[in-house]
Formats: sequence, C-alpha cells, structure tokens
Amino acid sequence: MIHGFRTIFPVPIAQTASRDPSMIEAGDAVAAREARAVGIHWTFAPMIDISRDARWGRIVEGVGEDPYLGAAVAAAHVRGFQGAFGTERILAGPKHFEGYGAPRGGRDYEEVELSESELRNVYLPPFQAAIDAGAANVMAAYMELNGVPASANTWLLDDVLRGEMGFDGFVVSDASGVKNLEKQHFAATAADAGARAVAAGINMEMCMLEPASVS
Repeated sequence: MIHGFRTIFPVPIAQTASRDPSMIEAGDAVAAREARAVGIHWTFAPMIDISRDARWGRIVEGVGEDPYLGAAVAAAHVRGFQGAFGTERILAGPKHFEGYGAPRGGRDYEEVELSESELRNVYLPPFQAAIDAGAANVMAAYMELNGVPASANTWLLDDVLRGEMGFDGFVVSDASGVKNLEKQHFAATAADAGARAVAAGINMEMCMLEPASVS
C-alpha cells in the first residue's frame, strides 16, 4: 500500500512533489477503503524518511529532502490512511525510525552517523508530524544509528520517541530487525536480541520466515 492498493496512484516521491497534502490524503483514503474491504487493518506506510543522497535506492518511497514539506506530507498520509479509525480506515505505520534515509554511501541498510542537531532538525520533524496526526504505529529502522541498532536503541525509542515526542502507540521492528541484532554484533543469541529489543521499546517483531528446506 505504498502508493495505492487496487487503485494505483503516483509513487510517493511524486506525490510529495505535488506539494498538495489534501490530494495525498484523499488518495490514501481510497487505498485504505480498498484494503479494509479485503480484511487488511494495518499498513507498513507511509515511509517518511528524509533523504539527501541520490544514491539511496529507496528515495522513490519517501518524502524527499525537505523536513518542512516532509512533515506536511507525513501528516497527510496518516490522516488519509487512518483518519479517526472508522470502518473504512486502517492503522498507519510511519517508518523507519530513525535516520534510515541517511545510510553511509547511499548503501541500503548501511549504518548511519548523524549529529543530534541534524537528527532533530532534519529527520525527526516528519515523524513528529505523523505522531501529532495520530499515528497508531511506528516502525523502527533496521540499521545502526551512531553505533547502536535502532531496534535496540533505548535512547531513540524510549527517551525520544515516547518521552519527548509523545508517541503512545506500538512500535514494530522492521523485517527481522530484532534477529539482525545478532548479525550487528549487538546481541549474542536470538533470546538476547529479543530481550534487548523489548527493553529498548520494541512491542512487536516483524519476522521474515526462513524458507523450508526441501529434502
């Protein structure tokens, strides 16, 4: 449901380029109504990562490089998908918290190094706007932010997201984001990864199922 469900709308970066939040909201309301009709209640959208590196391949899914415009678009997406939780709406899931759009070298999943000033002034505003619009879910990012994986970053998920930004919904990991704590050498075992993620503020893990072996 990144840019429509049955009815397909322009890709998110093109929607942002329209500079028309009301149009974006209306399109997402259509997608929500179509999705709800087939039993879907939650979307892993919108992607509201600010990105300023054209090498990053997921720019097409996002809200561009400007935090002011990105914030207006983020709020419109949440209002469109979720509204007031009516029977034709679905839960919005803004992602990826936080800094995912600034990977080193433009390489997806690569670690991110951001000053606190840049984080707060450039990357957080769209998420604050989404929260203020009532987003019921936030998806944590995959990568390491300043050396700590986002899925186990207590400062990021607890102090900033819940404490400072006032988010009171649930936080889901990105696909295998908790299990990946082992690969990131931040957890010794899967159980350790789960404990660290829960302690940091993850409420639900999105799991990628391993393909079954064929004998």
